[in-house]
Amino acid sequence: MNLTSKEIIKNLNERLLMQAVVVETLCDLLVENGVVTHEALEDMIKDNLESQQEKIRELRQNSRIPIKVKTPISDIFDEEEEELFGGLYFGPVGEA
Repeated sequence: MNLTSKEIIKNLNERLLMQAVVVETLCDLLVENGVVTHEALEDMIKDNLESQQEKIRELRQNSRIPIKVKTPISDIFDEEEEELFGGLYFGPVGEA
C-alpha cells in the first residue's frame, strides 16, 4: 500500500469517526429532550436499515454491474441474540 492510499484511508477513517460522533450526539439530544424514546429511535433506525438493505437488493437485481456487500445488515443486527443497542452506551462521556 503506497503513501497516498494510506492517507486516503486515514482521511476516510477520520470522516467516519466524525460522522459517528455527530450521529450519536444527535440521537442523545433527541432522547434527552423527549423528542423520541430510546425504543422508538431503535425501531426507526432498524426500519431505515432494512429499507436501505431492500434498496441494495433492488440495485443488485437491476444492475448489470455486480454489487457486493460483505456483511448483510440482518447479520449485524440480530434481534434474537441482543437488542439493537444492547452493547452501546448513550450518555455523557466518561460515565460508561
